[in-house]
Amino acid sequence: MYKKLKLCFMGSPQFSVPSLKILLEAGHDILVVFSQEPKRANRGKKVQKQPIQEFAEKNGIKVIFGSDLKNNIEYLKSLNLDMIVVVAFGYILPKELIKLPKLGCINLHASLLPRWRGAAPIQRAIMAGDENTGVTIMLMDEGLDTGNIISTIKIDIDKKLNNADLTNILSQKGAELLEESILKFANNIISAVPQSNKGITYAKKIFKEDELIDWDRNANEILNQIRALSPIPGAKCRIKEENIKVIDAEMVINSENLANGIVIDNPIVVKCGENAIKINYLQRPGKKIISSKDVINGWNIYVGTKMEKIN
Repeated sequence: MYKKLKLCFMGSPQFSVPSLKILLEAGHDILVVFSQEPKRANRGKKVQKQPIQEFAEKNGIKVIFGSDLKNNIEYLKSLNLDMIVVVAFGYILPKELIKLPKLGCINLHASLLPRWRGAAPIQRAIMAGDENTGVTIMLMDEGLDTGNIISTIKIDIDKKLNNADLTNILSQKGAELLEESILKFANNIISAVPQSNKGITYAKKIFKEDELIDWDRNANEILNQIRALSPIPGAKCRIKEENIKVIDAEMVINSENLANGIVIDNPIVVKCGENAIKINYLQRPGKKIISSKDVINGWNIYVGTKMEKIN
């Protein structure tokens, strides 16, 4: 009977840190961590390590970059691993690696599979107006998030939650579920079952066009877009020759026969294809996020000002 596992952990962003932390605290033997390379932040001013690399190094765990994964297959074989755990790694695992560990490769995916397979499940769930989402612990195969399901947890999507909020919730809940599940799976207390062939959807990565606000859409759709992209990369529109990010907003019921995109009240209420939205917080280029009340104190945005879609 397994009491602790010999693991390789693969992850990169902050989302994956709670999972590595809880596995380490549970006493599992984390032999090596794979991460994406450091990236330039703040428009190329400074190179920053991935959060998972920073955490691993602080805890004395060896780190190898994902770009060098194929060159380390033999090294991983030599570790005699029980399991490889993958959480938001950002690389596709080579086929020969999938079945290398004794118990397989386990993935934490931020949706209730088979809904929202793919790269951006959290953003796509919010954009679609889903009432709930969750986390799936999956035994990986060669497909795109098609592996058998070990365990799941369901989370309601409160309409006030944005992408950052929901990401944090799923990261913490997912870490707890992961730690709880892997020993049960290793000891045959729970087994992996095939995914349903119904309800399959794909969460395409976020493209530039997904970030552009179209004021001809209804207010609810625009609000979902704003929440899904907040605070980064941000839902964007153009006003007074500037491209701004809308960070937070709320719906305002409005049936006036006015042009869409027109500011109909202050602080910054904008007419949509159906109803209107009140912008609570926004960000101008190169500036900090501030409230709309503060914006209009120093920037003349009058009733009748036109919000435009960025071309």
